[in-house]
Amino acid sequence: MTLDALINILLAVVVPGLMALIGGVLAARALPAEPGKKNPEMWYWVAGFVFLFMVSMILALVQQVRSSAQQQAAEQKAQQTELRSRGDIKYTQGQLDTMNRVLGNVASNSDPKQTALLLQGLLSTKSTLKKESLAICFEMEQWTKERQKAHPFPNAADPAKATAKELEAQNTYWQNFSTEYYVRFGPRVLAIVQQYGAKGVDVKMIEQQASYGYMPSDIVIKLRAFANRLDDNGNLKQ
Repeated sequence: MTLDALINILLAVVVPGLMALIGGVLAARALPAEPGKKNPEMWYWVAGFVFLFMVSMILALVQQVRSSAQQQAAEQKAQQTELRSRGDIKYTQGQLDTMNRVLGNVASNSDPKQTALLLQGLLSTKSTLKKESLAICFEMEQWTKERQKAHPFPNAADPAKATAKELEAQNTYWQNFSTEYYVRFGPRVLAIVQQYGAKGVDVKMIEQQASYGYMPSDIVIKLRAFANRLDDNGNLKQ
């Protein structure tokens, strides 16, 4: 059972049921058993009713925050998918334009040797893995710099004696950073890393961490190192 499903059950069944039960008890005990005698137990039931009401408010707030975060993550994923689709379309269009130009040269050329060279150039495909790796490394570094400018790290007034509130603020900062970082780059990095794995590079640890929703802090260094091991055709250098 997911956390969202549990919250829905608590809000829809458990909390209302308990509040209804307490309401019935309060109605039954609203009047004291004997005239002029106070009923102190009623205030315990009132406190329980108020407590459940506060619990329902907190659960509703948590549900709203989680729903907003999930919606934002879905929107960012949709934007990334759209950007990748546009890039793929432009790349394919460029490839088609190149093929059309080469075919035009082939049709207008009567020299067999030159025709063979043109066809060889047409059939050979250069790997883009190296360029994709370096491009996403640059993008991750730029995004990190811009985010740090917009949301500076909450340094403690005295780093040697950070208060509990300051430590909590720092932990919250890193949690939010890690979540945004993975949502924005995680799926793309994993797809690139898996291509290196198919070439024989040991990427099991990175894949495992990515499957848990986490990326290593040195992922940029690792991706650049992987890219430097490739030649222009996408093969591992000997």
